[in-house]
Amino acid sequence: MATFRQRKSGLWQAIIRKKNYAPQSATFPTLVDAENWATVKESEMIRGRFSDNKEAEQTMLMDCLVKYEEIAKQHKGYEAERYRIDSWKAHRLATRSIASLCSNDFHSFRDKRRRDGISDATIRLDLAVISAIFKHFDYGISNPASKTLATLKSAAKRSRRLSEIEQKYLLDALNDTQCSDKARSNKWIPIVTIFAIETAARLSEIVGKDKTEKPGLLWENTNIDKAVAKLVDTKNGKSRYVPLSPAALDCLRQARALETKLRGPVFNTTSSAIKQSWQRAKRRARNQYLADGGKDKNFLVDFRFHDNRHEAASRWARTFDHLHLKLITGHEDDRSLSRYVNHNEDDVALIAARMAEVQKKEAAG
Repeated sequence: MATFRQRKSGLWQAIIRKKNYAPQSATFPTLVDAENWATVKESEMIRGRFSDNKEAEQTMLMDCLVKYEEIAKQHKGYEAERYRIDSWKAHRLATRSIASLCSNDFHSFRDKRRRDGISDATIRLDLAVISAIFKHFDYGISNPASKTLATLKSAAKRSRRLSEIEQKYLLDALNDTQCSDKARSNKWIPIVTIFAIETAARLSEIVGKDKTEKPGLLWENTNIDKAVAKLVDTKNGKSRYVPLSPAALDCLRQARALETKLRGPVFNTTSSAIKQSWQRAKRRARNQYLADGGKDKNFLVDFRFHDNRHEAASRWARTFDHLHLKLITGHEDDRSLSRYVNHNEDDVALIAARMAEVQKKEAAG
């Protein structure tokens, strides 16, 4: 028979003592939760399906988060993941044992985030931290966040493209920083942007990540004669070769003219510097567009630097099949690549033009 007692903290502890079983206990925020847990455990004992979750009952979620963070530090996306881990550490659930966590706890978390205007895609990333804990460590219990994850909508495929007029205004703004001190202006931002559009490379692959020993593209990994560059610090941890278009090669020549060196980073700037310059340039481009009489309220508003990778994949998809396109983008399967290829009106118009050519040749023959 289970007994219950309220701790000084206000939490409720359930204790089960049954013949042939070691004493079982767990702590919960409410008496109802404690009673429900005890009912389930006693039922499992009666049916002979009980498994001892002592470790899970003695392990706080906070301990799991600290332990998992050591693994997360090895991930490419650790900087973003670290914020989510810290957020969970500050959450009230961090003081609970993982055995006491249930689906309703994470349903409540989901509902609160939704009320705060947070998208399901972001909530999914938040809960991915919890799922990762149960993936890497075996506490003898199942992931209590799995049912909540199943209720979340999948992230919508991003389809933002850069229009011709947006590119014109953006590049003009990138080249003219309007900085009073020209020596302090970011001379790399227009070159890095064009290089991203031409190669579909990620910003971290081009200039590296701040506060790391991996600087991005190096001169010793570029072959201008063969028009090939080797990207080392990629998302999946595998290095890859990318073909360089004439425009991409021109970016390398501009970079060499800015700093005449044969080794080291091609683009001697940082990810944070590029992101800051990018946001300022977008504002200048948008203001100039509106001053020139532009009417599009969404002009450049939601275009991100990473969308340059989408833009590159979509443009080169006009010319190359998926097999060759994957050599440009670095994707390993067609499904992942398809999320980056987004056809716009110009792409469809190009197909229509080719249809016209085919029918013209057929009529002439």
